[in-house]
Amino acid sequence: MAYERDPFVDTLQAKERAEEDVFFANRDRELLARLRAAAEAARREHVAEFSRGRCPDCGEALVAAEHHGVTVIACPAGHGMWLTESTLHVLARRERDSWIGRYFYRPRPVVTG
Repeated sequence: MAYERDPFVDTLQAKERAEEDVFFANRDRELLARLRAAAEAARREHVAEFSRGRCPDCGEALVAAEHHGVTVIACPAGHGMWLTESTLHVLARRERDSWIGRYFYRPRPVVTG
C-alpha cells in the first residue's frame, strides 16, 4: 500500500512553520530594539559623563573660583562663569540695589479687591 500525503496535513505544517517564522521574527525584532536602546543609553551616558563639568565653548574642565567672596564655577580660558541658584540668592541679598537684587526682590504689585 502506497502512502499518500494528505494535503490537509501539509497545509497545517506549512501554517505551523509560518507562525514560528512570525514568532521568531517578532522576538528578534524586540531583542534588537532592546539592544539598540541599551546601546543608545550607554552612548548618551558616555557623552553626558564626558561633557559634565566642562565649558560648552572650548571643552576645558571647569574650575571653582572665588570672586568677591562668592564661589563660582569658571572656564579657565575665560569663556564664562556659572552660578548655582544658592549663589545667585547670596548675591541678590548682598546686592539688593543692583540689577540682580531688583530681579530677585521685585516689589510686589498691590492688588485691591
